[in-house]
Parts: sequence; structure tokens; C-alpha cells
Amino acid sequence: MRAVVVTCAAIMAVCLPREGAAQPTEDASARQECEAKGGRYEVGGRIQQFICFEPLPDAGASCEKASDCAGFCLSDTKQCSAITPKFGCTAHLDEAGQAQVICID
Repeated sequence: MRAVVVTCAAIMAVCLPREGAAQPTEDASARQECEAKGGRYEVGGRIQQFICFEPLPDAGASCEKASDCAGFCLSDTKQCSAITPKFGCTAHLDEAGQAQVICID
């Protein structure tokens, strides 16, 4: 049991930000370009860098398979995802309409 606790603690420590880690650098021209497309220029992803979170043209539309959407066809709502990129684990429908889970960090 002790080995399991130690292993879990070691795995979780990898996910914590390192002390003295460099702060993300904002690029003014990238922000301007992102906002011109209707996006949000924010820190995201596991690497914690500035990224443009762009709205998708079919956000909220009904879907039954992957190709029905510009982003993901979300399996729980059967609607197209609202933004790209989408970080974390997402349950989506593949091209055959079967539920799949993908994790993006």
C-alpha cells in the first residue's frame, strides 16, 4: 500500500509547475491576429504558453459523427464543440458515430 501512495505522489508531482519556471511570453501581434479572428489569446495547455482559442463556425450544431463538425462532435450532447484547441479529456464521436475519448494537453 505504501508503494502505491509513493507512486501516486511521484506521478502527481510531475504535473505541478516547477519553481522558477519561465513565465509565458505574450506576443502582441499574435494577440491582435487572434482577436481579429474572434479568438481569446490566453495561457493554455500543459506547457502553459499563450495560445489562440478560436471559435468554431459550427459551434453548438447537431452532429452524429466526426465529419459533421469543424472541431469535435461531443458524444454527451451530440453537438459540435465551440472552440479549438480543446484541452483535457473529451468524449467525442468518431466517423462511425462511436464514442471515443481523446486527451489533449
